[in-house]
Amino acid sequence: MCAKHDHFNSKSTDSSVCGRRQFLTAAGVGATGILAGCTSLASNEGGGSSEGGATAGEADSGPDFSGETLRVMVWSGNYADRFEQTIKPMYEEKTGGRLQVNRGWNEILAQIRSAPEDEPPFDVTITEGYFYLLGRNDDLFLPLRKENIPNLTEAIDYYTDFRTTEYGVPADGAPTTLIYRNTLDFEPSQWSDLASMKVQRSNGIGIDKGFWWFPQHDAAVAMDEMELAEEVYDTEMRMDVFDYMSEEWGIQGWATSGEDIWQMFNNGIIDYAQWYYEQTAFDIGDYDELSHTAPSRNSGFVNHWCPVRGTDKRRMAEDFLNFIMDADTQTQWSKNSPTLFTNENMEYATEKLTEDLPTNSEEAAKIAWPDFSYVNSNFEMFSDRISKMEANSG
Repeated sequence: MCAKHDHFNSKSTDSSVCGRRQFLTAAGVGATGILAGCTSLASNEGGGSSEGGATAGEADSGPDFSGETLRVMVWSGNYADRFEQTIKPMYEEKTGGRLQVNRGWNEILAQIRSAPEDEPPFDVTITEGYFYLLGRNDDLFLPLRKENIPNLTEAIDYYTDFRTTEYGVPADGAPTTLIYRNTLDFEPSQWSDLASMKVQRSNGIGIDKGFWWFPQHDAAVAMDEMELAEEVYDTEMRMDVFDYMSEEWGIQGWATSGEDIWQMFNNGIIDYAQWYYEQTAFDIGDYDELSHTAPSRNSGFVNHWCPVRGTDKRRMAEDFLNFIMDADTQTQWSKNSPTLFTNENMEYATEKLTEDLPTNSEEAAKIAWPDFSYVNSNFEMFSDRISKMEANSG
C-alpha cells in the first residue's frame, strides 16, 4: 500500500528505518550478497555476439560482453554510490562486460548536446521527466527496439501509459517526502501541515530550487482546492500556487542538492523540508534530530533510462535496459536503495518500503506526476516567479 502518514524516525529500532550507516545492514545484503543471490539476469547481445532472445533471469543465458565497456550516466551523490555497489557488479558478473559509471546532474543533456553526434560522452543516460522531454525534443536519444527489452512488458501499466516509452525505460524513481526536526513539538504528516502556525514560528522550510516543479506540485496538493495538484494546470489558479508557497510556507532554504538540505538543517536555517524519498530514507539515519514522513498525496519522479544518440553500443545498451527492468534485478537493487521500482513482480526489501511506495497502477495514480509538456510551455513564467520568491525570502 502507498504512504499511510507513517513517520521515519532516525531513533527507531525498526529495521526498515535506516540511513547511510544502517541501510545495508537492515536489508541484510552487500555487493557480495547481491551477486551470490542472483540468478542469470542478462539478455542478449550488445556490442558483442549472440543473437537470441534470452531474457533476464534465465540461468546460463545471455551474451558474453567480455572486453566491452558500456558508459552509463547516473545521478551523482549517494544514488551513484548505491548504483556502483549493486547494479554495476551484478551486470558485470552476469555479462562479462564492464560498466563505466559517470556521475552528473543538471549538465547531463548539455554534455550530449556539446559532443559530436557520433561521439557521445556516454552510451546510456538516466533522465527524470523534464530531462526526458527535453532530450526527446532535441533528438538526443535513440528509439528503443523493444524486442530487445522484453522485461519492459512487466512494468506496472501506469508507468508505461503516463509517458511514452519510445526512447526510455521507466525503471525507478521516488515520491517526494517531508523532513522535519523531531525535537520540536510537531510532527507534520501532510503538505498542508507546513502552513500551520507551529511551522510558521519555526526557523522555516527548505525546498528544491533546482527542480522547483516538485515543490510546486506539493504546494498545489496542500491547497486542496482541486483534484491532486490540478491547480498547477488551471489558468486562473496556477500562479496562486506560488502565492500559497510564498505566503503560507515560510521558505528560508533554497536547495540544489541533498547536501544543501542537510547543511541547512545543521546550520539551523530550516526545521522542515520538501525532498525526495529515496535520498532521504537512505541518509536520514545520519541525523539523530531529523525524521521524515511520506504524505499520502504528493509529487514524484520516475527515471527513464535512454540510449544516447551516436552510441556504437546500442545493442549492449538495450541489454542493460532490459537488465534494470528485470524483477530480480529490482528486488536486489531495493536491498541497498529505498527507491520506487516499476516491475510489477519485484519485491521491496522491507515492509515499510512496500507501504510507502506504489506497487500497482492504482497507487501510482495517487502521485501528482508533473506534466512536463505543460511545465515546459510555461517554464519562463514559473521559473521567474520562483526566482523572485527566492530573492524576496529571508
